[in-house]
Amino acid sequence: MLELGLPAINGLIIGIIALVVGIIIIAFPHLLSNLIGAWMIISGVIWIVGGGFTPGIISIIMGIILLVFPHIINYLIGLYLILFGLWFIFVSSSLTVGLITLGVGVVLIIFPDILNFVFGGYLIFAGIVAIGHHLRWF
Repeated sequence: MLELGLPAINGLIIGIIALVVGIIIIAFPHLLSNLIGAWMIISGVIWIVGGGFTPGIISIIMGIILLVFPHIINYLIGLYLILFGLWFIFVSSSLTVGLITLGVGVVLIIFPDILNFVFGGYLIFAGIVAIGHHLRWF
């Protein structure tokens, strides 16, 4: 059986939360990058307080960079997918998966905001499915 490894969203409350968060992400696409940047800064402070100075400082710096340049996370994910696609093609000898991964990476580099819309759309779809399962629509 083919599994995509996407997080499971089950139940009425989680479905409603996913639906609302998906709508917010689509309405405000840079909000996701800002939330991740803020979380990285908070995590960095907690790391430093806990004695992990190096990971704390790195996390704070990366969080600030992400807040200043919110598109950078989308470009980094695009670059990662391009490199991963090349690895699939040349090292893993999986041409189909490699070309698809490479194509998605190139699309993300060209259209970086599409990632936020896809993630928001996924949350909306998963939220509707979770609510529908709970209410026995299907």
